[in-house]
Amino acid sequence: MGNISSLIGNNQQYIQPGGVDHNAVTNKNLLPAGWMDGYIESAEIRDTKSGTGQYIYIAWRTLDGQHLVHDHINIKNDNPVAVGIGLHILSTIARALGMESIDDTEQLNGREIAVRLAIEEAGEWPARNVIKAYRPKRASDLDKTRHQIRGNENRNQQANFRQDDIPADQIPF
Repeated sequence: MGNISSLIGNNQQYIQPGGVDHNAVTNKNLLPAGWMDGYIESAEIRDTKSGTGQYIYIAWRTLDGQHLVHDHINIKNDNPVAVGIGLHILSTIARALGMESIDDTEQLNGREIAVRLAIEEAGEWPARNVIKAYRPKRASDLDKTRHQIRGNENRNQQANFRQDDIPADQIPF
């Protein structure tokens, strides 16, 4: 957990968050590029390697639990452009989750969200998945089925409608 609002615009001491061991062995198979539903397994504030900034570390997991993808969102950095991009991403996440704002990383933990994945090749390092965008999770299969049923009912009602049911003086042509 990490208090985000205390970092933005303030110079407060960083508090080491507790969390999940993300160095544990995970399935290394790459996911295909594109949108995929999942959930934020954990989110925490971490120091940059240089020690001059901080970022939100997000561990996003697929709904089947098989794949883990990491993201880093700059929230405190010497480069104001990096901070602007990070705050824009954080705002996108908040909107996707139906939240007005995010004040603490704890608010993100366990929340379902869809991400757009890409595959990044990094020279000497093996290819890996990276998160390029966030959006609300797609409707569940049950919601899709309900929508299809309602659509079929409407089509059936229209098919049962006969033009003979309208008096001739009310036909507009």
